[in-house]
Amino acid sequence: MNQGNVGSFIADDGVWQDGGLLFHFPLQQQWTAVFLKFQSQSWHTDDTTGHTIVDDIEDGLIRIVAAMVNSKQSPEKEWVHLLNASDRVISLNGWHLADKQKIKMPLSGQLDPSATLRVDIQPPMTLSNKGGIITLLNQNGLKVHGVSYTKQQANQPGWTIVF
Repeated sequence: MNQGNVGSFIADDGVWQDGGLLFHFPLQQQWTAVFLKFQSQSWHTDDTTGHTIVDDIEDGLIRIVAAMVNSKQSPEKEWVHLLNASDRVISLNGWHLADKQKIKMPLSGQLDPSATLRVDIQPPMTLSNKGGIITLLNQNGLKVHGVSYTKQQANQPGWTIVF
């Protein structure tokens, strides 16, 4: 739990020191996890020092609000809807969407305050019909928002998944 500390504890920062406990129950063939985070711990930390990365783009400023992962028109016709939850124009130049395989698709343009934007997914990025994740990365490569969906949600052709 020594990453992104504050005050006199910054010297204790380290990398890959997230807190968590894993429990395995072999008879039930089940794993359970408890993940821990101190209030002072940061989401975005440097992979070399463990120090907090200060970024001017706040988490959740732009949100993934919906996605079409299984279109009736064609399985490859997919899109994501982004929402600017802020009161200011946000430039998407240098931003990316990423799929569960971490394949990135560049974004560009701008998103006005309180506006939504439909982003058509282009290969090689794909949204799996077997469930997956969609991640929004800012111009510094930091995760701003992310969502996940199940195979069951993706099994309804033509339906938009709302997050």
